[in-house]
Amino acid sequence: MAIKNISTRAQICGRSSKCHGGHSAVEQSSYISREKMYNEYDGNTYYPKYSEDLVHTEVMLPENAPKEYENASVLWNSVEMIEKSSDAQLARTYKVELPNEWSYELATEVMRDYVKRNFVDLGMCAQFAIHDSENEKIGQRNLHCHILLTMRSIDENGKWMAKQKKIYLTDESGERIPIIDKKTGVQKVDKQNRKQWKCKTIDTNDWNSRENAKKWRKDITDTINSVNQKMGMTENFWEYRSFKEQGLDIIPEIHLGEKASALEKAGIQSIRGNINREIRKQNAIILQAKATYTQAKKSLASAKLFSAMAIRKVKNEIIDMIQEVSKRNHDRLKLPVLGTKYLRQVTDRATLQSRERMEQFVHEHELTSFDTLKEYKLTNEQKYNEMQSKREYVSDRMQYLEALLYLYESYEPFIKYHKEQWELKGFARKAYERKHIYELESYDLYRNKIKQSIVEPDKKITPKAWKKELTQLEKKLDEIREPFGEVIVNLSSIELLEYNKKELGRMMENEKHQKELSINQSRKKTEQSL
Repeated sequence: MAIKNISTRAQICGRSSKCHGGHSAVEQSSYISREKMYNEYDGNTYYPKYSEDLVHTEVMLPENAPKEYENASVLWNSVEMIEKSSDAQLARTYKVELPNEWSYELATEVMRDYVKRNFVDLGMCAQFAIHDSENEKIGQRNLHCHILLTMRSIDENGKWMAKQKKIYLTDESGERIPIIDKKTGVQKVDKQNRKQWKCKTIDTNDWNSRENAKKWRKDITDTINSVNQKMGMTENFWEYRSFKEQGLDIIPEIHLGEKASALEKAGIQSIRGNINREIRKQNAIILQAKATYTQAKKSLASAKLFSAMAIRKVKNEIIDMIQEVSKRNHDRLKLPVLGTKYLRQVTDRATLQSRERMEQFVHEHELTSFDTLKEYKLTNEQKYNEMQSKREYVSDRMQYLEALLYLYESYEPFIKYHKEQWELKGFARKAYERKHIYELESYDLYRNKIKQSIVEPDKKITPKAWKKELTQLEKKLDEIREPFGEVIVNLSSIELLEYNKKELGRMMENEKHQKELSINQSRKKTEQSL
């Protein structure tokens, strides 16, 4: 049986540039349902790119939702119109991979039940659409489901509720707490001379909880495994946990997207496809390194560790501490459960517990005392902060450039129509515009999207420069990766040593207390016998 990691993606659709699930709920609905839709909020009309891959689409509503919301256009236009803010969150998008072996009827039945259990029963309005595409040359299918979810609850009268509500804070006696002006010592008032009270805002529902995405991912995975078992399709076991949660150090591949997938299936390399190919290379290196590391650990276990034995003969308070803790903890150092900054970034923390390994670390870095350990820690923390800042900048910049290039992939096919349009004049141009209305509107749409996403003041569309910079940034990230890993291991080791120093003090104090207790008990017995 093969293990298959399920592919899911949850994103927020909203008007803010930070929302990566689209900027219009109507547009998203048009996209997944493959239907032409008009957005009453901004006056845009959205045309479906494809239609042949649509298997099924429907809207599902909670009991108190208006009947007219069964029409997707009515539902999502209502969502658009209720949100007045320019950075409002409109909807949540959720994409789920499905087994290619499933029939369309089975996929529809399963997803209808899944959407009802996880979303509609909680009060959300939901639209789901099942898509399937196939590369005829290789016979590869891509069965998947798009789910579009509302973010506001609906009250018993069928009206949209507020996303948040204000709660006044109260004191021990249940009285509201006034906001006091520090200068005057008097309670503050607003412009309408109304008294100000301490308060906080809370969500009216728990749909934004970070735990939900994991719960939804686990549920669909369990459902797929259950259905496959009933159908006798046991070739694959679907896994919902991330590589990290499974204890694997490999890097997850990025989502290709519809455009890049189509290019890859046609035998054309895409930017995102190239990124995944590079990730696979890196994963192969990681797995090879892991195998080498495992073999090295076996060799270390069978060695006599002469160098470590020599180290113990040298007077060193850190080495003394390591030996004392090891004697009390099965020849290993203790591992902190919580409160670590660097240790939590190391997957194989058990290796750091090795007495021989930590003694070697102390010797290699010439750490003769806890004072020198403190100095060494400060040096490495400075390196860590510098590298971390650099890594964050490079990673953020790479994500930004990848997003621009991904948008450009959608924009590029329509450039030629814009050029041909302005090469014509008079009636010829008008006839061309009528014939290619979809392509020309798509050109304007994607161009505006790119312009809105570009943070540089000149707003220039320069895909060649973006690709060049992306390549340079990838090299920078590669250069940082190894030394950054070394610094993390060093700081993790220091963290472990500092923790065990405190633990040794606690253990010795406890031993002292137990000894005193034992002496007192012996004394009492002696006195009683007399």
